[in-house]
Amino acid sequence: MNRVAAAAVLAVVALIVAACSSASSSSDSSEAAQPHADGARASHDVHGDSHGDSAGDSAGDSAGDSPVDQGRPVGNPNGAFRYDGAMFATRCAYSHSAPDDPIVAPGRPGESHLHDFFGNPAVDADSTARELVGVRETTCDIVDDTASYWSPALIGPAGPIPPAFADAYYRVAPGVPAATVRPYPVGLAMIGGDAHAEAPQPTSIAGWGCGHAPAVASDFPTCPPERLLTLRVTFPDCWDGEHLDSITHKDHVVYSTADGCPEGFPVAFSQLTLLVQYPVHGESAGLSIAAGPARAAHADFLNAWQPDALATNVRACLAGGVVCSVPTTSGS
Repeated sequence: MNRVAAAAVLAVVALIVAACSSASSSSDSSEAAQPHADGARASHDVHGDSHGDSAGDSAGDSAGDSPVDQGRPVGNPNGAFRYDGAMFATRCAYSHSAPDDPIVAPGRPGESHLHDFFGNPAVDADSTARELVGVRETTCDIVDDTASYWSPALIGPAGPIPPAFADAYYRVAPGVPAATVRPYPVGLAMIGGDAHAEAPQPTSIAGWGCGHAPAVASDFPTCPPERLLTLRVTFPDCWDGEHLDSITHKDHVVYSTADGCPEGFPVAFSQLTLLVQYPVHGESAGLSIAAGPARAAHADFLNAWQPDALATNVRACLAGGVVCSVPTTSGS
């Protein structure tokens, strides 16, 4: 081969090598972007496992998206406790307090503000819903309600004030056909209210009242001795049908409207309202909550009900249009 021919061959080889190198670099760049998305999902899989089977998947899907507008409840469920519609409800005694949050800070004991817990007494920062279902213990009147409810501790001038109890009301929201309501899946995690609220929240979502009286306020009211201070929080009742949790802990659930569940959230749940009562009346000066001022009112729910019992209550009480159970309200 003469020198000219050899040079031509070398030039062709060089072009082929350059093309292959460029393709490899493009492929590597594409693959380098994928682990970032997978990493977001994988990092939340550990979080998701604290709730149930699929919560982790939601994080990868929602990472980087704009937060979902959850809306607000129709009417004022936090001020309506009449027993004239389909409902089941239970009173749960105070269980314990701890700086734990198995939804927001799973596996990280002591890294949350102080919470008061009701329902399943075994809950801590490391709890999973399936573990709680297996515990089969509760402070609630309905023995099959082994779910966990928690809210920020109320703080007085002398320190934390332990609550007396929490009433959990399961009802059908206006605009939602009762026959379409489904039981929560095991591991569903929800937060009602906003621990970081910089302005008063809608009182239909979270607020304060006296006993079970209908008035709800964003700040602590002055309550008479016969109607003690209560926190009221109503949780979303429409689900995306796929994710047990999300990075924001809110993007997977929204509030129903007067026309039922909105697009993208096709599964209707019972509307859960939690009322927490404290042994407090009179002037509210000096009160706060562990999350900050009164406007930061919120509560958390991790579903660990015994599944068959929850399904029976939803079918017989809510779809059946029956008031099956109510918490006692003497002295409140």
